[in-house]
Amino acid sequence: MGLAFFLPFITFGVALEVFNPLASWLFFLPVMYGSLMYLYCSKVVFNAPFKGFDFLHILPLLACYAFNFDVLFVQHEAFRLWINGAAAPTQRLWLSEYILFGVAILYLIATAFLIRRCHRQASDTLSNFNPAIFQWLGLLVSSFIVIFSAKGVMAFTNFATMTMLVLSDALIVLIILMIALIQWKNPQFFAISSHGGDEQALISGLVPQGAIDENSRAAIFKELTKHIEQEHSYRNSELSLAKLADAIGLSPHHLSEVLNQYAGQNFNHFINSYRVKEVCEKLHSSSSFKVLDIAMQAGFSSKSTFNTIFKKFMGVTPTQYRQQVQS
Repeated sequence: MGLAFFLPFITFGVALEVFNPLASWLFFLPVMYGSLMYLYCSKVVFNAPFKGFDFLHILPLLACYAFNFDVLFVQHEAFRLWINGAAAPTQRLWLSEYILFGVAILYLIATAFLIRRCHRQASDTLSNFNPAIFQWLGLLVSSFIVIFSAKGVMAFTNFATMTMLVLSDALIVLIILMIALIQWKNPQFFAISSHGGDEQALISGLVPQGAIDENSRAAIFKELTKHIEQEHSYRNSELSLAKLADAIGLSPHHLSEVLNQYAGQNFNHFINSYRVKEVCEKLHSSSSFKVLDIAMQAGFSSKSTFNTIFKKFMGVTPTQYRQQVQS
């Protein structure tokens, strides 16, 4: 991004002429922003392993370079004039501009679907994740889509000025710096942990539904609630669908079926309901403990997660609830 940020200063004649050959190389770098955002979310946020296949995401950039090899090595001045509104020196260059913006937008849309899918997975299989993370990620991707759409309009209508280009690039730089600052202060801010290895098979729909009859579901649910209330397993902040299923001698997909088909709720809602209930009971019985300490003892892993979930269940913040209890 830092390199591409230099492009307007070259193409509008502010930089020294010696930098002109760099303009065409810098021009196509933004095609990578979408793919890098996709890789960032899939590898860093959702903790997926990096594979050799992922290097294929650089192909759009290589394609743009291959289509315009003559511009990259020879027609530097013609390229600079094209950026300033002159006719394109080649049709390939004109086509590459569509590739640049089209690929970036498609990747950003794919990233939005990835975030949505992972949100559903976390809701179904993890009892402790921060829903606000997905709001931040949605805002992040939406910001990039808006900025790139605006840059596309400016590019194809010749409406752009140097100030507009610099400001749009500056917005992207600020967003990247914001992400860096947040993760520097809190490395786990965007991290969605996954506990257990059976969740993916469950979510992908490989397990047939309706494998347990209604009477068996009722018996299993009764045994499940008995185990939860006796062992207080919900107090484990890293409890997952797979771990709870193993504790009661059931497969994760059958446990999920019982919760969904019999109890009408997913694993996340089921476990957090016990945690919120315990917090409320302790707030009623004692006013000497800090709310956050009570939450941590009940199984919540962070203040932000606790506040979000508590308000979702009770309709008020934990502090407001305690004030109501005291009054």
